[in-house]
Amino acid sequence: MAFTTEGLFSLIFTDSEDTAFADLQRRFPKKVFTEDAQRTNVLGDKIFKLKEPVQLCPQGTPFQQSVWKVLREIPEGETRTYAQVAAAIGNPKAVRAVGTAAGANPIACLIPCHRVIHSDGGLGGYRWGTELKKQMLKTEGAIK
Repeated sequence: MAFTTEGLFSLIFTDSEDTAFADLQRRFPKKVFTEDAQRTNVLGDKIFKLKEPVQLCPQGTPFQQSVWKVLREIPEGETRTYAQVAAAIGNPKAVRAVGTAAGANPIACLIPCHRVIHSDGGLGGYRWGTELKKQMLKTEGAIK
């Protein structure tokens, strides 16, 4: 989890702090990161225990931002296809680009790219593995 005074800009699934830090440094080479366990715990509680909304400030291209905005509008327990997301951003031919933008999502769970599936009902890819995507969709009641 990485945040500034403006809001949360990264939330990823990882197996270690070292892996998370390396990911942040790779994606944001000009930022300086410091650990703040207290603020992280408070923000984590707000997100995962209290289910309170938090300010998100994902960094991406205008196209990515448009995709991520549509993803945030998909209700829990529902899915959309990559084609539906492409149509929702006004670019119905950009299905593959939507998949790429979803894969670049810097804020797991809160920008719910896991709710986007193939038109044939297949799960499609997921940055942290399709098994986790499947588990998340089952937990939300979107699939059986």
